[in-house]
This record gives sequence, structure tokens and C-alpha cells, in this order.
Amino acid sequence: MNHSFFHPEKQYGETLPVFDHEWEAIAFYYDYRQSQTEELKELCQFFNISLDYSRGSLLEVEALYFRSIKELLLADWNLPIDEFEKMLSVYVIDCAIRHHDDAEWVVKPYPYTDGAYTTGVRRGNKTWHTDNCCEHLYLQKEEDHPLIGVYESLMR
Repeated sequence: MNHSFFHPEKQYGETLPVFDHEWEAIAFYYDYRQSQTEELKELCQFFNISLDYSRGSLLEVEALYFRSIKELLLADWNLPIDEFEKMLSVYVIDCAIRHHDDAEWVVKPYPYTDGAYTTGVRRGNKTWHTDNCCEHLYLQKEEDHPLIGVYESLMR
């Protein structure tokens, strides 16, 4: 009997990019964050939203996120929801980093897969590794401001 499904840590590791050197992973994730930020900026410019890393801008992009779902704008933009959520994830983490001197992006080897690396944010003695901390925001009520909830969890 194959019990490989009992090892979610290995299954997750198989989804991560693999590199020969740590510097390659650092460069990859840096470029990834830059491209996500640029794509979000382009999208927000169309809706006159300024990404100034403020709480107000988070509220505006959160409103755009829910509007895009209600009005089926993602299909018009040819943008999968998980890709939009990844853009939001990078932005919300960048907002937290901008407001805390002790916060920074990190890239670390993933211990269960040789050569695989993860990225995340470190603040103080806490590190949160994720490529999408905004996954499935649409499952929460818009009036509860789930994006602000993610931001505030990073600020604690």
C-alpha cells in the first residue's frame, strides 16, 4: 500500500522551485515580487488606485478584489483569481515591511525537498513562509475586511 499521501510536507515541496544555489533562489523570489508588484500597479492605475503602501490603499485594492469577483472582471482581464491573490499577497507583505523596521522578506531552504526554497516574511522572531497569504479571501465577508486582517496579523 502506498502511503505517500500521508506526507503533505513532501507534496508541498514538489510544488516549489528548485535551485542549485541559494543566491539563485533569492534572485528568483526578488524578481517574482517585483513582477507581482508591477502587474498590480498596472491594474490599479486603470482604476486610479495609488499603491502608496498605506492602510487606505489596502482598503482600495481589497474593494477592487471584491468588485472584480462580483462583476466578473477577472474574466475580462484574463486573470486567474489565484494570480490576483498572489499580487495582493506581495503587496500586503510589502506594506507590513514598509511600516516595520524589523520586518523583511526572507528566502530559506525547504527542509523536505533537496534544492527547494520558500519565501516569506520575518518580523522579530516570527517567520511566515507563504507565496499567497491572501488565498481564498472571497470566502470571507467583504465588510469584515479580510485583507486588512492579513495586514494586521503581520503587524502584531
